[in-house]
Amino acid sequence: VLITVNCLSTEFSCQKGVKGMPLMIQIDTYSYNHRSDTPTHRAFSEIKVFCDKGAERRIRDEVRKQIRMKPKGKDGSLVALNRKQDTVFFKSVSNLDTQPVLFIPDVHFGHLQRTGQVFAFNTEEMERD
Repeated sequence: VLITVNCLSTEFSCQKGVKGMPLMIQIDTYSYNHRSDTPTHRAFSEIKVFCDKGAERRIRDEVRKQIRMKPKGKDGSLVALNRKQDTVFFKSVSNLDTQPVLFIPDVHFGHLQRTGQVFAFNTEEMERD
């Protein structure tokens, strides 16, 4: 299963600018034949969706170095570049009864702010003090 995550960790963090917060991703598998609300299998994994600018630059530089060196195999042909592949292994969960929750940042953090659990402040005012 290939999954693409198109967000930064700062999009689901109540503190903007927090780098590298983990995101829990869960996959529920349902049986079409059983037509039940209970999944037949559930698995989860933790992924880190943020890559800071320094890491991006380092990865780019390493790829450029590999391209410049153009390593050759035994038969004289160019060896395929080994690009790092991110692989995440999902762990099975035995609890199949709990209903999954769709996380929507605007709704979630809006609720926390209304109940007073998240304190919003203006950083410009703090710098003046």
